[in-house]
Amino acid sequence: MSLPQGVSALPLQALRAFDAAARHLNMARAAEELGVTQGAISRQIKSLEGQLAETLFKRGPRGLKLTEAGDLLADYVRRGLEQLEAGLFRIGQPRSRTTLVVNAARTFAMRVLAPRIADFARAHPWIALRLETHRYFAQLHGADVDVAIRAGDGDWPGHVVQPLTKEVLFPVCAPGYLPEGLPPSEVLARATLLHYAERPHWRDWAIAAGLDPALATAGPRFDETALTLAAAEARQGIAVGWRVLVADALASGRLVRPFPQALDDGTGYHLVMTEMAARRSTVQAFCEWLNAAMGESARV
Repeated sequence: MSLPQGVSALPLQALRAFDAAARHLNMARAAEELGVTQGAISRQIKSLEGQLAETLFKRGPRGLKLTEAGDLLADYVRRGLEQLEAGLFRIGQPRSRTTLVVNAARTFAMRVLAPRIADFARAHPWIALRLETHRYFAQLHGADVDVAIRAGDGDWPGHVVQPLTKEVLFPVCAPGYLPEGLPPSEVLARATLLHYAERPHWRDWAIAAGLDPALATAGPRFDETALTLAAAEARQGIAVGWRVLVADALASGRLVRPFPQALDDGTGYHLVMTEMAARRSTVQAFCEWLNAAMGESARV
């Protein structure tokens, strides 16, 4: 198949520059990934636009945005580069390291990703993973994020959403922190309750357990779930945590469940990405790895 009249063979370097800019929608990030200057990226894209006689990006004060032609070309270029990359890898040639930016809630990053991240690095040495944390949702369209890990009900229109865990809430504390045999109502009245300030987890759990929610109001409040769990591990009180966030600590014995009652609040963790990001081999590799790394106890 021949190229349109007037279009010579398109150089791979220009296509790689376009692909990086299309994925990041940011010249600086594209240049960082490819190890060149922003000017070099810009010149390659202008050369490509000249050969195609098409504008591929709209450039504005908020950054880059793909045109209709650019969006169409980005899909084909990404698939073509992925096929080329796969072919080179199969015949034993080294692959270029590709940056993957993952944005996750801070507690999930600390308690789930951080203890496992070396496994991903060993299994995917060609991917330069950058893990960012947040307390609120990261914007994915037009942002420097490839995939986000969000807690919620999975309702994020305009995104590709892959369920990762289905969560339940329950209290946890350090081994030996509570005397054995005390009923939950007496424990709530006597023990120090550690609260995540932004959600009434203790109140909701008490109601689900058939207890007076007024018993679950006192105690210090923290602006991070990670802090409540760290305080619980340090024998400072009892915290309420989602299953996936305390699974490792329960398995190692750092935390125990003083009561069997659990609350299903309809919340879970999800992998969230744009449609373009979902087609990238790096994003697919990360999603597949994380699903496997979570283990059966955290699966949906």
